[in-house]
Amino acid sequence: MVQVARLDILIYAHDGRGLGHASRSIGVGMALRRLFPELKVLFVSGCSLSQELIGAAPLDWLKLPSYETKVDCGKSIGIPGKSMFTDEQLGQLRAKELAHLVSLYKPRLVLVDHTPQGKHKELIPALFAGKGNETLWVLGVRGVVGAVKQARSELAGNLFKDHYHALLWYGDSSVLGTSHCEQLQQQYEIPPVECGYVLRLAEFDFWNRRSFAKGESVAGTISIPWFGEKTMDFLIVLAGVLKKISPSFGRWLLFVDTKQSADVGRKIEKLFKEIHHCQLEPPGINYVSTLLHSKTAVIYGGYNSLMDIVYAKIPAVVILRAMQDEEQQIHLQKLKDVAGGTLSTVSETQVLAEELERLLLSNLQRNKLPFVSLNINGAARAAEHLQGLLS
Repeated sequence: MVQVARLDILIYAHDGRGLGHASRSIGVGMALRRLFPELKVLFVSGCSLSQELIGAAPLDWLKLPSYETKVDCGKSIGIPGKSMFTDEQLGQLRAKELAHLVSLYKPRLVLVDHTPQGKHKELIPALFAGKGNETLWVLGVRGVVGAVKQARSELAGNLFKDHYHALLWYGDSSVLGTSHCEQLQQQYEIPPVECGYVLRLAEFDFWNRRSFAKGESVAGTISIPWFGEKTMDFLIVLAGVLKKISPSFGRWLLFVDTKQSADVGRKIEKLFKEIHHCQLEPPGINYVSTLLHSKTAVIYGGYNSLMDIVYAKIPAVVILRAMQDEEQQIHLQKLKDVAGGTLSTVSETQVLAEELERLLLSNLQRNKLPFVSLNINGAARAAEHLQGLLS
């Protein structure tokens, strides 16, 4: 009987509201393919936009049925996904599927994003399935952990102690301070490896740069990764502002999934229909090209979106949602201190049209400015550490 070759690295990211978990994990995966092309690497997630995040990079991936969430009073609540399984049912099914994948591919190493147990504890059966194969499990955590009770739970600490081999931190202590690393060390009882920020866009650009070398200069990129309770209210204000900004600055491209909800999609299309210098685009590969040729951007404050702005080196207006864990507010305040004035913030629930117009007009007339004193080598550093664990 021919022995099937083992997978070298399986990368897992849970899916939910935004793209941060998948984006960071894909960034590390693309760095592994760039730096260590001989390694067998596979990404697994329920994130429906994974292929758009990967682009032309030679990173293969497996799609799990997706979770869906809605936000109620600043708190995420699970709802039936497109497969129409409940959150609980989907967690049970995905747990069995992930355990099967680990048993089948026998990965030498599994990189997990965010929590040791995975979303809805779906990684627990896989952790035990990998025991007989001597699989190394590694946890990667974003710069600001936030008040995520699953990450701070006793279960998370015990699972890490029993199954995990290493801890990676995708942050920069010179910007964020040492408290986050200290919190992680207290929770998991080992010092984290400080990797730096993971810029998925930098790795994406490496594999796709021929596609983005040329392009028209546009006024701005607007990215709406997911809809919250007050997102439509913000878009109404934004539409009014864009009507007043001269088309001479160039086009605005609004990246939003209008097909996610037919009713919401119709409202957005009606709202921006008469603004001829604003074009609606589905999330996809055009986002990168547009952002890299924009004068400014309007984004929400997630890790992935902020790192895109760091790489593009353009001024941005960052919209802050009222979420209970306050991870974005904490992170953004630290980044603003080293951003050289390139980041401005407005509240999604309290934004004033006059303030937004002033910020956008100011940004349209600014030059690109690099972020200073920011470690942006997180993807490569993480890839090198993972390769070192295997060797």
